[in-house]
Amino acid sequence: MGVLEQVGFAVGYYVALVLVMRLAGKRLAGQVTTFDLLVLITLGVVLQSAALMPGRANAAIFVVTVFASHRGLAALCSRYPGLRHLVRGRPQPLVRDGQVDERVMRAEGMSREELMAGLRKLGILDPSTVAIAVLEETGHVSAVEMDHAAKPAKDPSLEAAQLP
Repeated sequence: MGVLEQVGFAVGYYVALVLVMRLAGKRLAGQVTTFDLLVLITLGVVLQSAALMPGRANAAIFVVTVFASHRGLAALCSRYPGLRHLVRGRPQPLVRDGQVDERVMRAEGMSREELMAGLRKLGILDPSTVAIAVLEETGHVSAVEMDHAAKPAKDPSLEAAQLP
């Protein structure tokens, strides 16, 4: 019973970790501050200490189970886009044709300063020059400037990502 119990605790730990990351939002994954990182590490340690039974064998079972759970979820997410969007979220358009979408920014918990930092990393200083900027599933901002775009941005993968 000990092995199955440790496997169950490890799977519960992994599910809790995925939920915490999902609740934290995509932005956190791509633009982690020192404070965000400390909070995430602390949560992970607390969850782990609650899920890991004493002993080296249990530690090995825990590590193998969490690793297998992660690989399994990654494989399922690559095969099923709906599951991937549930776990990782959908790409969200932050800027379209030079206009910042404040509603999407609020929904993603992203400040204008964070948007500007993401754009500056790409060498863009002014959102009004952006055809499209997207908060990707990874939490990073990607963008295309208007003079690099052949026409106004129409990315079919973003059409379903519109907020009501």
